[in-house]
Amino acid sequence: MRTDPDVLAAGYARCAEVTREHGTTYYWGARLLPEEDRRHVFAVYTLARTADDIVDLAGPDPGPETAAALDAFEARFEGALHSGTSEDPVLAAVTTTVHERGIPQECFTRFFGAMRTDLTRRTYETWEDLLGYMDGSAAVIGEMMLPVLHPRADVVAPARALGLAFQLTNFLRDVGEDLDRGRVYLPQEDLRRFGADPHTRVVTDEWRALMAFQIARNRRLYREADVGLAALPPRSRRCVATARVLYARILERIEARDHDVFSGRARVPTPAKAALAVRMVLARDPARIVARDRAAQVPERGWVADDRVVLVDDAGEAVGTASKSSAHHDATPLHLAFSCYVVDDAGRLLVTTRAASKPSFPGVLTNTVCGHPRPGEDLETAVRRRARDELGVELVDLRLVLPHFRYRAAMGDVVEHELCPVYVARAASTGLGPDPAEVDDAAWLPWESFAADVLTGRRSVSPWCAEQVPLLAALGPDPLAWPKADPARLPPAARAGGGVGAR
Repeated sequence: MRTDPDVLAAGYARCAEVTREHGTTYYWGARLLPEEDRRHVFAVYTLARTADDIVDLAGPDPGPETAAALDAFEARFEGALHSGTSEDPVLAAVTTTVHERGIPQECFTRFFGAMRTDLTRRTYETWEDLLGYMDGSAAVIGEMMLPVLHPRADVVAPARALGLAFQLTNFLRDVGEDLDRGRVYLPQEDLRRFGADPHTRVVTDEWRALMAFQIARNRRLYREADVGLAALPPRSRRCVATARVLYARILERIEARDHDVFSGRARVPTPAKAALAVRMVLARDPARIVARDRAAQVPERGWVADDRVVLVDDAGEAVGTASKSSAHHDATPLHLAFSCYVVDDAGRLLVTTRAASKPSFPGVLTNTVCGHPRPGEDLETAVRRRARDELGVELVDLRLVLPHFRYRAAMGDVVEHELCPVYVARAASTGLGPDPAEVDDAAWLPWESFAADVLTGRRSVSPWCAEQVPLLAALGPDPLAWPKADPARLPPAARAGGGVGAR
C-alpha cells in the first residue's frame, strides 16, 4: 500500500516541528544532514517523543488508562509497520523511515518495553540496573540512528554510548522534573554513598559531590562515543558532533549553577546552538572541535606510573589490557591485581598510609603493598617489584594465601574492581625506604592488635583491607604459619603462562 505523497510530506513536516519544539539539540544537529537523511532523524525523534509524552504527562501516578494509551499507540505503530503506511501522517512518516533505512524492528520492541517500565518503576538500585532500563530508552535510539547516518564501519558500541550519554545528561538536568513525576533516575547506591537526598531539593555539599561523580560518569560516556566519529561520512559527522557537543555543554551549565537542578532547567541558549552549527559547517574536521570540548578531556589523575593493567572476565580469563588511568572510573572493568601482607620475624605487620597525592584512595591506611601485574608479568614478580619500588623492602618466603579474593570499592569517581589474590611474605630486613609519591607513612604493628582493631571497627582501613582481614584472621593467629594456597586455584589470567599477556 503506497502512502499518499501529500500525507507523507505532512508527516515529515510535523516531525520536524516536534523536533524543533522539544528536541532543539537534535534539530540543530540534524540540520547539517542532507534533506533525505534529516527527515529520518526527525521521524525517529518524534516517535520516541510521542511515546515518552504519553507516560510523562500522566504525572506521578499513571493509571491503567496510561498503560492502555501506550499499548494503543504501540499497536497503531506496529499496524503501520505491517501494512507499510498509516492514515496518521506522523506514523506514515515513521513507517517510511523504518522501511527505507532498514531499522531493525526489535529496536522498537526494546524501546516500548522501557517506556512501559516507567509506568511502574520509580527507582533503580544500581548503575547496572539503570543501564538495563537505558538500553531500551536511550542506547537503542543510537542503534536506530545508525542506518540513517551511513557509518563506514561497525560503530554500534559508540552509538549506544552516545545514546546513554544523552539520556544521563537529561537525567541530571531534569532531577527536579522527574521528582514531580515520582521518579528518581540516580542510582540509589550512589545516593547512599554520598549521603545525598534529592527529595529535599537542597544543594548541599553531599549533593555537589554526588553530581560531580555523575557528571564525570557522563563525560566518560561521551568520550566512549567520540571514537565512532571517524567512521561517519562528513555530513553525518558534523551532525553527530554538533548534537554531542551541545548536549555535553548542558553539564557545564549544571556546574555553573552550582549543581542546582531543582530551581530551573540548565539550558544552552538557542543562539549558542546556532553558532556551534555554523562552526561545524565551516570546520575542516568537526572532530577537532569535539576533541577540544571539556567532556573529551581525560581527567588528570596524577598516577605515579600509568602502567597497563590486565582486564579479565568473570571467570578470570584475560580479555585485554588498558592503561591504569583509563581503567579506573565509575564503571571500572574487572582487572587483575594483588595484595600482600609483609611481616617480620616477630609477627609484626608492615602497614602503610597511602600518599595523599594518589588518585585512588589517598591518605588511607592499608596493608603493606598492593598493585597490578603488568601484561606478561607473573604475580609473584609483580608483588616483589611493588614492595621494592614503594617501600625499599626485599621479600622472602612469599606465599599465596587467598587465591580468589575479589572486591569493588569506590572513592569519588575512582573505582577499584579487581580480582585480587592475597599474599603474605617475610621482610628480609626491617629497614624501609618509602617512595613519598606512593606512601606517606609506614609502621610495624603487631598483627594480632591490628587485626583486632580492624575486626572491631576501632581502626579505619582501606575497603580491600577491611574485607581481607577477617579472611586472613580465620587462617590462624600467626601470619608466618598461614597455609599456602595452591597456585592452580588462581584465576586463569594470574597463573604462570595463563594468559597474562598483551593482547
